[in-house]
Amino acid sequence: MPIVDQPRAADIREEADLGEIDVEPRASVGFNWIPWTSHQGIPPMAVHAGNDQDGSPIYVGRAYHEGDLIPAKVVPTKQACYVSHNGMEIFKPSFEVLTGTGFSWVHSANGHVPDGAVLGGHTTTGEQLHIGRTHHEGSLTPGKIHRSHGCLYIPFGGAEQSFKHYEVLIGQQRSAWQHCSAHAPVPPGAILAGNDSDGSPIYVGRAYHEGDQLPAKVLPSKQIAYVSHNGMEIPKHSFEVLCNGNVSWVPTGFGSVPPNAVLAGRTSSGEPLYVGRAHYMGALTPGKIHPSHQTLYIPYGGSEIPIKNYEALVEY
Repeated sequence: MPIVDQPRAADIREEADLGEIDVEPRASVGFNWIPWTSHQGIPPMAVHAGNDQDGSPIYVGRAYHEGDLIPAKVVPTKQACYVSHNGMEIFKPSFEVLTGTGFSWVHSANGHVPDGAVLGGHTTTGEQLHIGRTHHEGSLTPGKIHRSHGCLYIPFGGAEQSFKHYEVLIGQQRSAWQHCSAHAPVPPGAILAGNDSDGSPIYVGRAYHEGDQLPAKVLPSKQIAYVSHNGMEIPKHSFEVLCNGNVSWVPTGFGSVPPNAVLAGRTSSGEPLYVGRAHYMGALTPGKIHPSHQTLYIPYGGSEIPIKNYEALVEY
């Protein structure tokens, strides 16, 4: 039987046959991770991964467990999401669902992942986990490709099962900035950054202010975006929104940016500014990583808030 997971502080973030390739048109690739729960059914455009033994459809998800962000199988007909960890299949009531179009599944083996593989998560030590799937006992089940272990792990029958041969989920579109305004809906594929103190979703944006191009928080529910500058939170009615791309949030701090960090803008003197996010006052808010200041700045409550430990947005 699968383990029924109990929420842990570490998990509440500072809050087709194997020989075949199933291809959709690459030109239309665009995807996003949507926060979800086991009782919500499935969001529009969820990525179909396979089927359970009884034919129930399975979708691609991911969830936190003991500090790892782990690719998951989402089974809406059973109101269930499972990850595999430390030999066990573990039920997760809260998770994210991958949505979008234009993916392909490509055969691979022994921990290898081809270029363009969709990043599904990471271990507590920072090792990347990609999304794979394989046939097992009448099912086609997704799971995590753990490269250092040389295999795919899937959650199945109460246990973590390992396989040397599998298919890898591929999606190759790069991220792009789309022009937007305060009274327009966010563009398709907008990258979710977090949530405001009232639970409203916040997306990744950028806008100009006094010669600087600054990372911004975009709040569609409030029909506004904000940047931080010179100690203040400043509203912006015209801005850009970051859309699509194979992105992830990586823990770091003190002005550091990891390889492949998303460049969002520059100061008027030419210093690059990157996208980061952090928890503050019940919100998960994006802002600007200012390397020379060794700080992430977020716009919040009318002020520019400096934060030393944060997550940086990276693209693979």
